[in-house]
Amino acid sequence: MKSKKDKKNNLKEEEFTVRSPFQQSLTRFKKNKLAIFGSSVLLILILIVMILPFFIKYDPDVISLSSILKPPSLEHLFGTDDIGRDVFTRIIYGGRVSISIGIFSAFAAITIGSVIGAISGYYGGIIDSILMRFTDLALTIPVMPLLMILGAIFKPNPFFLIIIIGLFNWMSTARLVRGQFLTLRTLDFVTAARALGNNDFRIIFLHIIPNAFAAIIISATLTVGRAIILESVLSFLGVGINPPTASWGNMLQGAQSYIMTAPWLAIIPGMFILFTVLSINFLGDGLTDATDPRRGM
Repeated sequence: MKSKKDKKNNLKEEEFTVRSPFQQSLTRFKKNKLAIFGSSVLLILILIVMILPFFIKYDPDVISLSSILKPPSLEHLFGTDDIGRDVFTRIIYGGRVSISIGIFSAFAAITIGSVIGAISGYYGGIIDSILMRFTDLALTIPVMPLLMILGAIFKPNPFFLIIIIGLFNWMSTARLVRGQFLTLRTLDFVTAARALGNNDFRIIFLHIIPNAFAAIIISATLTVGRAIILESVLSFLGVGINPPTASWGNMLQGAQSYIMTAPWLAIIPGMFILFTVLSINFLGDGLTDATDPRRGM
């Protein structure tokens, strides 16, 4: 048995243990119940849409005229649609499309925004002025009408949507990364890197960006949520993913005529969009609090 003195010594050791910034951030993140809930739900959803298609017996595009508008049951967990397709199967395949578009378009936006913000914040002066005025100009573009026009002209596929959503979602990341660089470029480790003969490329991408990575990750999580909503809205309006390919947005579009007679056609994809975006926002807020001690107290 440990004596009281040993216990006191252990408590003192724990009290004065020096933890790294990552460990401190992880501890703050674990205390945020909404962030844990959001990350858990998001992880489960991603695993479901990526793995479950290998085990589903129904084809998402097979029409069954004998099973039109069947309510949820043991045979069809989420019922069937207006041409007899299994809604559960289409939700899973549609989630794969919607979440993939959200993740990859966010990656494109974060890449563009990080590069522009890094160059602007590192060099400053005329380069900063030009890039920030370009960013301001991009912010004035009415994104949704423009995406609708592009979607109507080009009949987009998932790859096209990833590109156009990514091209119009990088501005907030650019501003955030620029702000980080304006602070970090004046610190001693950057001065030391220059003194050791590192060129600007190495200093930006090997020294400063890793120190701004937490802010970039936070921006990425929020951008994924915005991208999923954009894809859903475009598909709902008929200028996004075109049937028969399933996405949560075009499933909502197909449910418009059956709100009263088959409400599950609208409620189920709507709930999946809601829980996915809400989980991403909870995760983003948790990461923000975890990386900012003043907010996580």
